[in-house]
Amino acid sequence: MSPDDPIASLNQVLSEVIDEIAAIKQARRAVPATHALHRTLDRLFADLVAWKELLIERDEVLGVSPLAVMPSAAGRRPANLWPHSVDDDEVRRTIDEHIDRLQEHVRSAIVEQANEESRAPLVEMQQGLLVNKRALEESVDSH
Repeated sequence: MSPDDPIASLNQVLSEVIDEIAAIKQARRAVPATHALHRTLDRLFADLVAWKELLIERDEVLGVSPLAVMPSAAGRRPANLWPHSVDDDEVRRTIDEHIDRLQEHVRSAIVEQANEESRAPLVEMQQGLLVNKRALEESVDSH
């Protein structure tokens, strides 16, 4: 598949979603469960898992096995985003940067899709990422 292939761009987003699921798992461990940010991360995590499933379903409709073109979640080595203790602001900034990068890849993939059925899960992701980004900015505990 060429880099301009619509299926390749769809799978690039899927691969990044899988990476972001791992990043959010780390973020959830770094932020106390009682903090507003943790609840926001929980919602983002649930959205990422749902989007992963949508993209996998789309691959199946297109006759593509995602594992044929990318490593499984078990075969990935996620970076340790915070090898030291961190505060909520540092976690928020890091995840915000991740969302920005994912949004850019989703925008590019939308443009490359040949039909509405392939664009639909990406458009849903794009809208959901905007909602999650706003929630992330607003999830501040008063101390």
